[in-house]
Amino acid sequence: MKNEHNSPAARYLKVGYINKNGKLLKLLVLCFVILFSVISNLSSQTYDGYTLYSSNNSRYTYLIDMNKTVVHTWTHTKTGGYSCYLLEDGSLMRSANSSNSQLNGGGATGVIQKVAWNGSLLWEYTYSSSTYRAHHDFAPMPNGNVLIIAWEVKTAAQAVQAGLNKSMSIWPDHIIEVQPSGTTGGTIVWQWHAWDHLVQNFNSLKDNYGVISEHPELLNINVGSTAMGDWMHVNGISYNADLDQIVFSSHNLDEVYVIDHSTTTAEAASHSGGARGKGGDFLYRWGCPSNYGISGTQVFNVVHCATWIPNGNPGAGNIMAFNNRENQGTSMVVELVPPSDGNGNYTYATGTAFGPASPTWSYTAAGFYSQHLGGCQRLPNGNTLMVESTSGVFWEVNSAGTVVWSYNKGGEIVRALRYAASYPGLSVLSDTQETDPITPTEFSISQNYPNPFNPNTTIQFILPEVSYVNISVYNALGQLVTTLINNEVSAGVQSVVFDASAINGGLSSGVYFYRINSKSLNSGKEFIQTKKMILLQ
Repeated sequence: MKNEHNSPAARYLKVGYINKNGKLLKLLVLCFVILFSVISNLSSQTYDGYTLYSSNNSRYTYLIDMNKTVVHTWTHTKTGGYSCYLLEDGSLMRSANSSNSQLNGGGATGVIQKVAWNGSLLWEYTYSSSTYRAHHDFAPMPNGNVLIIAWEVKTAAQAVQAGLNKSMSIWPDHIIEVQPSGTTGGTIVWQWHAWDHLVQNFNSLKDNYGVISEHPELLNINVGSTAMGDWMHVNGISYNADLDQIVFSSHNLDEVYVIDHSTTTAEAASHSGGARGKGGDFLYRWGCPSNYGISGTQVFNVVHCATWIPNGNPGAGNIMAFNNRENQGTSMVVELVPPSDGNGNYTYATGTAFGPASPTWSYTAAGFYSQHLGGCQRLPNGNTLMVESTSGVFWEVNSAGTVVWSYNKGGEIVRALRYAASYPGLSVLSDTQETDPITPTEFSISQNYPNPFNPNTTIQFILPEVSYVNISVYNALGQLVTTLINNEVSAGVQSVVFDASAINGGLSSGVYFYRINSKSLNSGKEFIQTKKMILLQ
């Protein structure tokens, strides 16, 4: 056993102890105290910025500051909210729901929208029909294109021919890369289909027959649930520009997968080509070795939000995912270090499970649980932002797993993303004097958006001081329709939603007016202003 009394620390303390007047000992103790204090303080710090989120199946997206004050609200024309991203030009990209498809599995979307800071619609792309439909997540790319997850329908006959062990229609996933054009246009410039990378050992007379354990680069068509057609249920996608690779997660297959994006579309449909020479076959997979006929520990029991950790952040190049651990009572966020040469070439020993044997970092805690859905993001200071989606709770934890910030919004929120105050897409906050929403300098009320509206619209107002606020709506005859706010409101950028359908069974089309009357509780300063809005059904 190591002699602790002869350790370097003990020798230093001994020298300090016999030093004249004990000054050295006191100095060393003081240094240790200061160092411990600094480390403890750093470990408890939050990552300052603004958090973006949208409630699931809603028409609103919110940006909040570290004080949990809403500093900006977008109101949308279509219901959505599974995923949203703030782009560097200050616009918002979000998924939304189409209405023209018979494919109504969980997480169905069908539309990608790009929305300006002021709420105006810049671009809307629909990928939805009776035989295909976008769903769940998408990934904006540095070149301005967007990667979209989608189902495609295969008939029962096609499924049987591919080696499925039952006769039924299924919806395997595919990924398309869309180059936006105009306000509604888009060109599919690249695509990958899981259907091109199958293996099965059920029927030697059908396609894709082989030994499962000898083909970990392929997907066994007979694993996972096909009870409702949505076979894979891919739910998260992330793009690594440095490696030119894509990672995605599958709810039903309990795995995350990495594929090569450096291929052409033709190569992506094959087993060769691209920078790694493997075409569209899996470069890497992790979470459930039995899927490819190998013994090993199944880690994921429902998985969401596969994402690369970006450059500049601790763990850059690693993969994170939200492990729901369905029916286990606690969820877990994991960080993986895929065994590779650092250039996107993954090491794999034939006949074994893909490494690593265990995550390099993970977080779980009593009460932290989302049976489905879930979000995770590694922040630049090493903290991790997580979303307990089914409860609508955000958690920011440091590397030691200490909760340093939380926000209980409630409802169902799939994802949330933290952006630094210096992020280019937030420069508009400074331009509109919203950078410090707690201390704006002037009272103001914005034009409602959208306008015209049907049936909902959002009214945003700014208070430089805590004030008593009344916001009321009147019809064209000056008659009071409803009062939206009539109480004390804290300083900052605030907003309120007017729902015309909730008033007297629904208001009729026409011109309405909203009026703010506020009085500061500190200075007594008053602010009164009226604006017009139009309900158009």
